Amino acid sequence: MEDLIMNLEFTNIWWAFILPFILMIIDVITGYINAWKNNNVQSAKMRDGLGKKCAELTYIVLGVLLKFAFKLDIVMYGIILYICYMEINSIMENCDKLGFKIASGKINEKLNNKKEGE
Repeated sequence: MEDLIMNLEFTNIWWAFILPFILMIIDVITGYINAWKNNNVQSAKMRDGLGKKCAELTYIVLGVLLKFAFKLDIVMYGIILYICYMEINSIMENCDKLGFKIASGKINEKLNNKKEGE
């Protein structure tokens, strides 16, 4: 086990799937806990959310295909970074709603102002 941990490299293509997938799982868990805490668990919302997660995984697969078919590494990394950013933002929102503020400051203020203006 120690050898596995010491030899992990983020240059491995599997991280293109592992990192966003882990963030998606954390997002689903925190979202479910938030809904459970507020007595607002609805299967339709869960279905919609899981459908979006499947679409995100499809975009990752598309990015990986573009990387290998056309040598467009930048597209794959852009898709992965964007999905990771969205998931981290969603996790932060869920934790904020649960009463555990991870980050405060100008970034969250800008995000909150943007949502209010939508």
